[in-house]
Parts: sequence; C-alpha cells; structure tokens
Amino acid sequence: MSSPLLTLPSELINTLQQAMPAAMYHSLLTQCTAVTLLNTGLSNQNYLLSCPSADKVLRVNRCDSNWCDRVLEVECWRSAIAANLAPQLEWVSEDKQFYLSDFIAQPQGDWSQFSSMFGHSSTRPLAVMPHPNVDTVTLLAQLFASLSQLPVPSKSMSVSAQWQQYALQLDAMSQQQTHAQWHHAWQTLQCMNVRIRHWLSQLESCVLLPIFCHRDLTPYNLLLSTSSVNSALPQSKLFCIDYEYAIASHPLFDLASTVATHNLTKEQTAQLIHKVIVQYCQSSSLTDVAAAKAAMPAAINCFWLFSAMWALLMAANAPQEDTLAMSKYIKFYNQYLALIH
Repeated sequence: MSSPLLTLPSELINTLQQAMPAAMYHSLLTQCTAVTLLNTGLSNQNYLLSCPSADKVLRVNRCDSNWCDRVLEVECWRSAIAANLAPQLEWVSEDKQFYLSDFIAQPQGDWSQFSSMFGHSSTRPLAVMPHPNVDTVTLLAQLFASLSQLPVPSKSMSVSAQWQQYALQLDAMSQQQTHAQWHHAWQTLQCMNVRIRHWLSQLESCVLLPIFCHRDLTPYNLLLSTSSVNSALPQSKLFCIDYEYAIASHPLFDLASTVATHNLTKEQTAQLIHKVIVQYCQSSSLTDVAAAKAAMPAAINCFWLFSAMWALLMAANAPQEDTLAMSKYIKFYNQYLALIH
C-alpha cells in the first residue's frame, strides 16, 4: 500500500527526500497515515502529517519569499521553544525550505475564533463569545510577560525604520506599476506622511527598550495548549507560531497587533493594555505608564499602516496580467486603511 505521504505534490516529495535525513524520511513514509493541508499563505504551506506516535506539521517555505529572513526566523522560533512558548521544531533543512514540528491539537476550539479587526477608535462589542474555560485577558497577558523575557533577537528594527523600508520599496515599485488602482493607493499613503511622522514620533518618544517582538500576534498565530500537572486541574497557556517577522523592536507594536485583531470587549481591551504596559514599564525600569498608554492609538495606527503597505507590496509583486490578485490585495489595502484614524 502506498504511503499517504506520497500524496504530496511529486516535485515536493522529490525535494523533501533529498533534503531530509534518510532515516527520518523513511520513518515518516512508513508511519504517516494521512496528509491534510492546514493552510497556505504567501510565503509557506503547512501540512498536517498524521502519525500513530504523534502528529507532525510539515512547513514548506516558498523559495521566492525573500522578504523573510529564515535564519532569524529559526533563531526566534528556537528561543520561544526554550521558553515553552512554541511547538517543538524537530528538523530544519539546510536551505530552510522545510521545517518539521510538533502539532498542537486544539480540543477546546481554535483561538482564531477571536479574530476581528479594530482601529483604536472602533466601537467594541458589549459582550463576546467566551472561549471555553479560559480567561482570555490573563492568558494574553501571561504570553506577553513570557515573550518579553526572551533573548533579544540578533536583528533590530524600529517602527520608523520599518516605515522607511516599506516606503522605499513601494516608491521603487511605483516606477514599473501600470495599474491605476495601485498608483491611487500609493498616492493616498504619500498624502498621509505628516500624520505618519506624528504617530512614529509618539511611539518613539515613549521610551521602552527594544524587546523580542513577534510582530504578527493575530489570533491565527496563537494556539491554546492545555496540560494536566500531577493530576491537578488542566493548565492552559498560549503558544505562538509563525516567526517570519520576529525581530527586536518597540514592545507596543506587539500589543497593538493583538488589541487590533482580537475580538475583545472595551473592558477586556483596557485590562489587557494596562496589564501589559505595567509589565513593560517594570521590566524597562520606567514608571510612566500613562505615557505608554497614550501612545497606544499611534501604535495601532502604525500596525494598520504597515498592514496596508504590506498589501500594496503584495499587489505590486503580483504578475501584471493577474488582475484578480491585484484586486484582492487592493481590497486588503482598503480594509486596513479604513481602520486608521
């Protein structure tokens, strides 16, 4: 009987077999009972490999995703593993095209159920559907406390440098773009420069030391892990996945991405912001909690600004003849831009 592993695309199987140690490949070939596509993104695809001993996740990185620093990604992932904040990484191919990691089942429901989009002045719901048996704010605050203690990554980037990098890339791409929609979007962003510089100034005047920043802490990149310790009550904690954009940066950016993308009530949002900012200020030996809170609207605006600029970059990278891809990314751009106030 043919192994389910061989249902992967033939060119992928051939490359995987060449990259993976023979004993590991043979083990997967004989033990794998099913292959399921978990998700597919711009820079990678993830497959669930069902195995009797323990399920695995095979991640396949796109070779042309040159905006991702794979060496830094693996460095950050391993730092998170050491702190028990990420699934175990069992194998990484030399060229960083393949990762094999543990699979963390979600028996209580997927954390992505919290996904929603909010600007800093958006009206929050009076109530939200609770996740079974967990205190959402406490779990998120605990995650931030743990992430802030991780070793500072070897590469650092301020929010101003991130904006400048995106702006330079978009300006260069504008020379080759022929789509009127794209040029209109880029001109709209350029007209926001005064406001953008004000947000960046607000953030950087809030002097918090650069720390480990995941930079994409949306509900889709969080997993709920539940374990029993000595037959006691189950202990829950959040794990992070997808460290493609992790770097040393301003700590409020991670908080902003979580607040902006989690469906929390107004009260929950205020509680989370207070808890995390107090933690940041204590770890940085600062006392101005009020100043850090005052910078949160600017941080959330920057998060959606960078999301809009990212969408415009993806639109520019789409083949000129692929009008559907262009329209899709311009739609994302408009959604993100609408959340900026």
